[in-house]
Amino acid sequence: MKTKKYKFKEKPLPKAEEPVATYGPTAANSNDVIIPNLSSESLGDKPEGFDACYARLKAEADEKFGNKELMTVEEYFGKLWYIVEGLYENI
Repeated sequence: MKTKKYKFKEKPLPKAEEPVATYGPTAANSNDVIIPNLSSESLGDKPEGFDACYARLKAEADEKFGNKELMTVEEYFGKLWYIVEGLYENI
C-alpha cells in the first residue's frame, strides 16, 4: 500500500526556545544577534578582603559548631548559614 506525504496548508507554528544564558562578556541569541553582558562583575571576581573575611568566619564557625569530619545535616547547614550571614553583613 502506498502512502502519501502530508502537505501543510499553513506554515508550522514556531517552537519555543530556551533563553540564552549570558554568562560571558557576550552571548548570541537564536537569531545570531550578539547581546553584550552589562554585568560589572564576572564570575571570578571577588571583593577586596573576601578571603580574609571568609577565613575569619570559617574559624568562628568551626569553634562554634565544631570541626568534625562527619556532621549531621543540621550541623552542616548551621555552620554554612553562619558563614553566609556573616558574608552578607559585610557587603
